[in-house]
Amino acid sequence: MKIEVVVDVKTTLGEGPLWDVEQERLYWIDSFDGRVFRATADGSEIRCWDVPMKIGSMALRKDGGGAVVSLQRGFHLLDFATGEVTPIHDPEPDRPMNRLNGGDVDRKFGHEPIIIVENRRSP
Repeated sequence: MKIEVVVDVKTTLGEGPLWDVEQERLYWIDSFDGRVFRATADGSEIRCWDVPMKIGSMALRKDGGGAVVSLQRGFHLLDFATGEVTPIHDPEPDRPMNRLNGGDVDRKFGHEPIIIVENRRSP
């Protein structure tokens, strides 16, 4: 087996690869730096969107125009055309030590987040 680097993008914590069959694009996230990436299969087109906080997971919207992203403080919509990030819902606004850190999508239940508690210390 021969492994080739198609896209040489530096990330702090790159994860969550997601293939869009219709658009033939690969998406992935940089969880710690708050970025969403998209590339063609041959790496000739690369796109990046910044989101305002850590990102745990993403799910593509059916219309192909964006994604639902689980950010540190809740669910948001990411518009691929404008880069605009719009809040939808923060499931735990009263728990600032918790953050959305991952998730799965299925047809029956929708987007199921994983919530973790960060071990933060006051200075």
